[in-house]
Amino acid sequence: MSSRTPPAWQSALFARRTLGMIRGLEAVRAAHAALGRPGAGVPVVHVVGTNGKGSTSAMVAHALRRRGHTVGLYTSPHLHRVGERIRIDGAALSDAAMQTLVDRVLAVEGPALPRALTFFEILTVAALLAFAEAGVEVMVLETGLGGRLDATGVVPATVTLMTPIDLDHQAYLGDTIEAIAGEKAAVMRDGAPVFSAPQQPAAAAVLCAAAAEHGVALRFVDPLARAPVGLPGEHQRVNGALALAGALAIDATVAASDLDGVRWPARCERVASGGGTVVFDAGHNPHGIAALVTWLEGQPHPRRALVFGCLADKDAPGMVAQLRRLGAPLWLVPPAPDAYDLGALAGGDSRLFADPDAPEFRAAWDAHLAAGGELVVCGSHMLVGRLRGEVLGEAADEVALTDPLARR
Repeated sequence: MSSRTPPAWQSALFARRTLGMIRGLEAVRAAHAALGRPGAGVPVVHVVGTNGKGSTSAMVAHALRRRGHTVGLYTSPHLHRVGERIRIDGAALSDAAMQTLVDRVLAVEGPALPRALTFFEILTVAALLAFAEAGVEVMVLETGLGGRLDATGVVPATVTLMTPIDLDHQAYLGDTIEAIAGEKAAVMRDGAPVFSAPQQPAAAAVLCAAAAEHGVALRFVDPLARAPVGLPGEHQRVNGALALAGALAIDATVAASDLDGVRWPARCERVASGGGTVVFDAGHNPHGIAALVTWLEGQPHPRRALVFGCLADKDAPGMVAQLRRLGAPLWLVPPAPDAYDLGALAGGDSRLFADPDAPEFRAAWDAHLAAGGELVVCGSHMLVGRLRGEVLGEAADEVALTDPLARR
């Protein structure tokens, strides 16, 4: 299963990932100012949290587009192409457009900036630049991680949506729910009203305290009666309720039915392949995997196997524990050289493969599907994107459309 070789400009951009997360917004603010503060004054729906940010953001954008608004949507990470992160009126940017934007952002680096921009900072400013020049009416911005020092905070929010908060990225955000919630709750300093998904008591207490400190209106939403059509799973009832609240804050005519028909790949996504079925889900922490498992429990299959892999900084034991609730064979596949050491998690129900290119893995994959089986791929965006691209081939570029709404 071969992967695409990225062009030189993209390789240079990805090299910025080695900078990691740098605490402080001074550089991204300076770059934003040097480019004329693109996006200033445009209404912003800021989506913060641990899980469900992408789905929630996609639903907000979809609902507002249904009401005739031109929307800029910024999300992360991507599955196949970096341009998926920046969408204007439902369409992801082309590689050529991305290269031009990245070059323009990097051109302001130098004495005017206190340090080099990180990967996420470059893409955030590029998104704001693209949205401003396209004249979008609303921007939906998903945070990368955290909230207090996230680059998306360079433009103030009109309304903030807080998705479920759980343990993830502990190396940057802290080892407790309270610490992580505190990092995310710090976005309230903007003063924008906040709508939150139901939270664990510890997280809810932190959010309530921050709202009181900043004098911000905070409301917890109730799940919708059903998940929006297009995004299956009970957890999407919560994400849908949050998205509806955010869209209503921009346009009071939005209705729950405007969420229907949204398309967001690799969220309980079932694809026919090779005589069988593949389910792709981008859940990459125990809370996200638990939502997938709950959905799969309601979708029994007599011949199901689970394909799992993740990077070294993730809670692999916690995710594998959730997957083992299904009682299905577990295929452990490291997605990259810096993957979690999955050998330590192997047991009688599992098979360990060297990587997605291993002949043994490819043969097992093909044989399982040929026999009418189902494969569930999860744990890492890298693994999901890689295998989804193989299954869909050229059709993987359909991810360039967030949903089936006609383009203007």
